[in-house]
This record gives sequence, structure tokens and C-alpha cells, in this order.
Amino acid sequence: MNGRIPEHAAALQSGALARVSPARSAAALFAALAVGAAALASPPIALFMLAALGAFVLMRGEHGRIDFASLIGPAVAAVIVGAFTGLAGGIGTLFVWRMFADTHWSVREAARLALIAGRPAETSWRSLAHAWLTPLYGLTLVAYTAPHMIAGLPLDLPHVPVWVPMLTGAATAGALFDWSLRRAADWRLGELAAGPAAHLLTHHVIFLAAFGFSLDVSAGIVALMAWRLAHAASLSEIRIQKPEIRST
Repeated sequence: MNGRIPEHAAALQSGALARVSPARSAAALFAALAVGAAALASPPIALFMLAALGAFVLMRGEHGRIDFASLIGPAVAAVIVGAFTGLAGGIGTLFVWRMFADTHWSVREAARLALIAGRPAETSWRSLAHAWLTPLYGLTLVAYTAPHMIAGLPLDLPHVPVWVPMLTGAATAGALFDWSLRRAADWRLGELAAGPAAHLLTHHVIFLAAFGFSLDVSAGIVALMAWRLAHAASLSEIRIQKPEIRST
């Protein structure tokens, strides 16, 4: 007796992911905002919540592992910058890398959900440019208000003039308005792809709440970490539900 996976199993799993993705995005956003609010009130409680999320991901994930090779580049860059500018500059380098890495993951996730929803036109760089502008605005604002303290450690970035975050904010607002208008038109026509739209909406909310509307960079970083962990936890839940194996 041999076991085999039905040929349509991958399609069924993709369809299931497309259906649950809006709820998954909302749950991840709620977890991120809750942990971020806890960080403002009580940092130890926020760290405990992060540790609980991380433990849940490790316990439920089938192939959870840490890619240490991907950490070599940022670590070397932080050491080099820190050698010339001090500890604050090295931590600032790690902060910029983490912002880029999380944004890159989120944009790729939005493109993947758009493909699952049958909307390849929403995967182009032009369609996803707005997703890069929100984190960029947060980064320029953090640079303008630098230096900062994160968990007792200094963080510093090159101080930019006030017109840099102002121009970036204006570009972000225009891109967000255009994206919102397009999604509203899709909804009015009954053609809205709920999965990628929900993910991108939570993407903008979390980056703006973490770094655009708040000057507490520590709470913003904690919220962003919780957002990623919540997504990883929900993905591990989906992977656990393996397709049915039929016998022949």
C-alpha cells in the first residue's frame, strides 16, 4: 500500500491560505499592537509576551530554524560602523537592516498573496512601491529624532534635516491615497482581493504606529517583532493541517 498526495492538494492549500489570510493579518496586527502597548506600560511584560510568541512558533513549526548565515553580513556591517562611530552607530546599523529585512519580507508576502488570489498585476514593483514608502518614512523620522535608547542601549542614525521626513511623508501620503482609492474601486466592483489588501493595510498600520506616529522606538521595535512572530505562528498552524493522504 503506497501513500500519495492528491494533485490538487497544493491548490486546495493555497485556496485555504487565501481565505484565512485577512483574519491572519488582523490577528497579527492585534498581537503587535498589544505587545507594543505593553512595552509602553511595562517592558518586562512585553518581553514575556514576545518570549511566549517565540516559544509557540518554535513548538508548532515543523521546520523552525535560525539562518545564521544571513546574520553574518549585518553583524559585520554593525561591527565596522560601530568601530568608527561607537556602539550607538552599530546598533543603528542593525536597526536599519531589521527595517529593510521586515519590509522586504512583507512586500514578498503581499506579492505571494496576490498571486494566490489571481492578481499578478499587483505583484509589480510599481504596484508595491507604496509598501516601501511607509517604512522609509518611519526610518527618516527616527533619523530626524535620533539619538534614541533601546532597552538601555543607545541607537543613533545620521541626523537628517526636517524637510527629509516632510517630503517622504508627503510621498507616502500620496502613495497611500492612490492605493486606497484603487482598492476602494476594486471593492465597489466586487473584485477586491481580500488577502493582499488586508496584509498591506496591516503593513501600513504597523509601520506607521511603530515609527511614524510614536517616538518610542523601543516599543515600535517590540511591536514589529511581535508582528513577525504572530505571522510565523499563524503560518505554522496552516502547515500543521496537512492535506489528506489517500491510499492506492
